[in-house]
Amino acid sequence: MNSHRQVSDQLGETLRDLRQQHGLTLREMAEKTGLSTGFLSKIERGFSQPSINNLHKICYVLHIAIDDLAAPSQNEGQPEQAELADSASPLIKKEQRSLIYNVNNMVKLESIFSASSSYKLDVLTLTGGKVEYASKHRYEEIGIVSQGKMEIQFETGRIYRLDEGDVLQIPADTEHTVRNLSEGLCISFWFKLMAENEDFEL
Repeated sequence: MNSHRQVSDQLGETLRDLRQQHGLTLREMAEKTGLSTGFLSKIERGFSQPSINNLHKICYVLHIAIDDLAAPSQNEGQPEQAELADSASPLIKKEQRSLIYNVNNMVKLESIFSASSSYKLDVLTLTGGKVEYASKHRYEEIGIVSQGKMEIQFETGRIYRLDEGDVLQIPADTEHTVRNLSEGLCISFWFKLMAENEDFEL
């Protein structure tokens, strides 16, 4: 089994387990996400991989941060480094990041820190060219651009252009579209403020 299929299988199993934990059938999940039951079934069985937009829809319904789907980091020559690192250490090395998704090497999201129930930290890397995706989540998010530039449009139509060093706050439950405006890489860091003891509502 190739690594791509293994990642799809792991993602599918995780999504199926989370759906079942919330007592949702595939039909109910389809109604809440707007995706077909057949497509959701293929995702859960590892035969199809959701787009970034669809993955965000699924996570929103399941009341989870997309970080919860992160795959363990695997580094050539240092396969066990992340696991061998001192979990009590305040230092997080770059190679200890966990991949959440990587779409055609154009949109790459990695989890830097997700051990806390109250906050998480990710890094988003966009390659050059017109990359765009939509997102909506149940937590507040604060982002800072460290390299390049991007544009974020809220569902209200308000557009924010972020250059290097700029910071943007995205309120919870706000649909927004992310666009890469850089010719080269655009790298941004996102701090997620998770709601404590959030109850799942069917």
